[in-house]
Amino acid sequence: MRRQFIEKLSIDPYPGTLNLEIADPESLQSFNALKTKKGLEITPEDPSFCSAQCYPVLINGQFRAAIIFPLVKDYPENKMELIASKNIKEALSVKAGDEMEVEVL
Repeated sequence: MRRQFIEKLSIDPYPGTLNLEIADPESLQSFNALKTKKGLEITPEDPSFCSAQCYPVLINGQFRAAIIFPLVKDYPENKMELIASKNIKEALSVKAGDEMEVEVL
C-alpha cells in the first residue's frame, strides 16, 4: 500500500494516522458529501486489509496530507482519518481537543 500512496498521492506515509472527530453538523454534512465523490482508490496487496478512498488535503493551510476513508461497513460517519509523510500532531504541534482546518484540494 505504501507504493500506492507514493504513486497516487505523492505521500510516503508516516506509520500511523491522525483521527479527527467531526462534531459540527455543517462540517459533517460536507464530509459526507465528499465521501460520495470518487477519490483515489488504494487497494491493499494483503486481502486481510480493506480498500480505501483517499482525498488530498491541506491541513491548517500549511500541511499536505490525505483523508483516508476505509471502505468497510460500519466505519464511523464522523471519523476523519488523515495520513501524511510526517507525524501530523508533532509537525503542527496539535494535541487532543484542538480544532483543525482541513481543505480538500
